[in-house]
Amino acid sequence: MRRKQMSLYKKILTIGFVIVALASCGTKKEEEKIELRTVRHKTIELKSPAQSLSFTGDIKSTFEPEVSFRVPGNIEKMNFKLGQPVKKGEVLATLDKIDYEIQLRKAESSYETARASQIEAQSSYNRIKELYQNDSVSKSEFDSAKARMDSTAASLKVADEGVKYAKRQLKYTQLKSPIDGTVAVKVSEVNENVAAGQSVYILNTDADLQAITFVPESAIGQIKIGSQVNIYAGALEKTYLGKVVRVATSSLQYGATYPVKVAILDADKSLKSGMSVVVDFNKDEVSEKNKIFIPLNVILKGADTNYVFIVEKAGEGIGIVRKIEVKTGMVTNKGLEILDGLSEGDELITAGMTKLEDGQQVKLK
Repeated sequence: MRRKQMSLYKKILTIGFVIVALASCGTKKEEEKIELRTVRHKTIELKSPAQSLSFTGDIKSTFEPEVSFRVPGNIEKMNFKLGQPVKKGEVLATLDKIDYEIQLRKAESSYETARASQIEAQSSYNRIKELYQNDSVSKSEFDSAKARMDSTAASLKVADEGVKYAKRQLKYTQLKSPIDGTVAVKVSEVNENVAAGQSVYILNTDADLQAITFVPESAIGQIKIGSQVNIYAGALEKTYLGKVVRVATSSLQYGATYPVKVAILDADKSLKSGMSVVVDFNKDEVSEKNKIFIPLNVILKGADTNYVFIVEKAGEGIGIVRKIEVKTGMVTNKGLEILDGLSEGDELITAGMTKLEDGQQVKLK
């Protein structure tokens, strides 16, 4: 009897140990359970694109000459300020003339010396020629006189060209306006040493005005040569009609934007070069088809692609993450256009995207 009691006691004790062990194991598993990351999401809907594309720009003249001296020197006077009107032929600036006046005097002195030599050689030739005709001098003496006359005549011609050159150089110390226009940029200053051909002023004219705007790479594909545009000049509170005449194919010196030139079809005298404008590419030039637009901040950059995360619902408040490669279009006031990769009804993850992986289980909020 006692043995039976001991056996029963051992069985009860063993069962107790098993229960405690199982309970301990369950607790451990619960402790090891990973807490799911919480993400926010929104359902993708098709939207009508923006009715127009608008970009800021400036009015420029199609002709903006950079004017410069044809000779080097130190600037003595700058006669016009930024924004001042100028007339064709007016003196814009002058160089210090002293060195060029000295060169002219030297050239004139050389000319006078050459002229005196030529006169004396001519007189000598005439005298010897007469003597030669009377057989009073030898042919060699005659030939020598003729050679000297020819040589001095050539020297006189060179000296004459030297005077003309020195006069031109002196004349070039005055910089004259080639057009009727306005000073757009004052490049140099008084007492500055400038090289020949170095820009001193940039002028412009209000004839043949155009608008220049810079379009981001996300929208440049929408801009076509020949497209009609509206050009709004805020300073005048007036809108002008324009037409796209040039779309740059490279953005090398403009960062991520492309310069677009627009001819102004109905410009008037109130529109001036340098004015700020807004160029509005009309809605007729932009597709009206409904599209998918997403916030810019949800786009993630891969090695060669852009991608987003969507979530597929896998139960109450639970979802599975999917990494989706997308092709992007232009940026509008509605967001970033998605050309490929997403569909209407997809659940786009909009917050909590960091450190997500394809196939990861998440908690939905």
